[in-house]
Amino acid sequence: MSTAAPLQRLTIYAGLNLAFFLVVGFAYASGGAQDPRILYLVLLFALCSAPLIDLDGLNGRYALLGIFLFSYFVMFGLSDLFALVNPPNGGGSAAVLTATEAVILVGGFVVYLCYRLVVAVHSAATQSPVRLDWSMRAILLVGLSMWAIGTYATYHWYVYIVTGTTNEAVRRGIQSENTYVISAYILAQMMQPLGILLIAYLWRVYRPAYLWSLVLGIVMLQVVLGFIGELKGLAMLGGILVIATVVLIENRVPKLWLSLAIVYAMFVFPIFQAYRAEVSHNRGIARTTVVADLGRALELSLAAEHRVYSGRERAQTFLERVSLLGSVQMIVEKTGISVPYQHGYTLTPILATFVPKVVWSDKPDVPTGQLVNRSFHVTDSDDVFISPSHLGELYWNFGWWGVVLGMSIIGGILGLIGCAFNLAHGRTITRVLVTVVTIKQLIAGFESSIATIYVVWLRSLVGIGILHLIFARLPVTNRLPARRRDSGGSAPAGRDDTATVFHNLLS
Repeated sequence: MSTAAPLQRLTIYAGLNLAFFLVVGFAYASGGAQDPRILYLVLLFALCSAPLIDLDGLNGRYALLGIFLFSYFVMFGLSDLFALVNPPNGGGSAAVLTATEAVILVGGFVVYLCYRLVVAVHSAATQSPVRLDWSMRAILLVGLSMWAIGTYATYHWYVYIVTGTTNEAVRRGIQSENTYVISAYILAQMMQPLGILLIAYLWRVYRPAYLWSLVLGIVMLQVVLGFIGELKGLAMLGGILVIATVVLIENRVPKLWLSLAIVYAMFVFPIFQAYRAEVSHNRGIARTTVVADLGRALELSLAAEHRVYSGRERAQTFLERVSLLGSVQMIVEKTGISVPYQHGYTLTPILATFVPKVVWSDKPDVPTGQLVNRSFHVTDSDDVFISPSHLGELYWNFGWWGVVLGMSIIGGILGLIGCAFNLAHGRTITRVLVTVVTIKQLIAGFESSIATIYVVWLRSLVGIGILHLIFARLPVTNRLPARRRDSGGSAPAGRDDTATVFHNLLS
């Protein structure tokens, strides 16, 4: 790479931060919040935009760092940014930087520093690239099978086993089946995102036209499943996985899919909130009834949408939902004063990651979200989960040491995955699976409790490794490329005709 490229990226970084500073200053001068967090916002934006200096592509070594710090700004900076033009009731802090803001800035900087350190060490070492990939037929058959099994298990679990979001509904559902059946359902549900990824990978690498409708259908079905099960994350899963796959394989942002995601956040997310408040909680309509008359449930949700988003007890908007600043502030301000440190208690389930419940019936299971709610007296309900974020949970356990050491480990893990599974240096299904599962669990799941996220991530990596050992038999150099060499009578570059696709599937 020429010396002009880093200088150009540095210029872009400096210009972007200058523009952000001017926008923030103009918003404040136009009558924003009385105590704006301008210094905090400027420092946080400078930190979160720093990957631009080193970014070597949307699927390169620094891609995970860029995605993480972009999400970090959304989680911890977006609410203050909007408060400049729409200030909340009550005054802010008079301090230049609050303790919470210092924790957030230090945590993000540690991730950035450790990620770059791992990249530097990893780049200096001799690496053996992955040279084997799955065959086209294996990707299709395994992908469809895993998606179908996972979808059925997810539907049956949230409609007939765990029929509600309360603790009682969860306990009753789990007790209705034996341990082996419950374990099988949990394992089957873990297959679903892997199946979606396999199908999305096949669609973008081999370009069969018929897979477009299948991918779109899968994404729409996920929205329906999430609606019925009152799980917004499940509803967004299909779209997120498709967008991530396109970005990582083609090193570009899919504008159409991104537009659909924005439409979802603006118009579909509020309907989900209204459904949970009106159909599930207020009317107590069973999910089996919703399945039988989905149109009626949608009609009730639409009718209740305005009411749910008005008044003192209104539901959170999408931007309020993704903001984690409030929960981290609560944890930092009260931990060690009115709420004791956890000293690693909420992290203990990670130790039993690979021990099945049938072997260890009393294996630790800490409902961290509920524990946060009870310990910090957020609500009187036992059925409310408060997301602490990984940052907040690390502080709750060990204070500043937890932030520095814990975020160092997170930065190191992301850096190792970003280098070892660098898609810019070799595109294989194993690399895509590991990278996207890491984005889904460790980055998108940063808002949740650590043990819940890392247990699923570690088990997923083991599953991906087993699949690689079984199905990775095709040398990458012999694989049918996404862009075929242009020759007489061939399909257009970048797309395989359907007849060729079926020939390769059946051969």
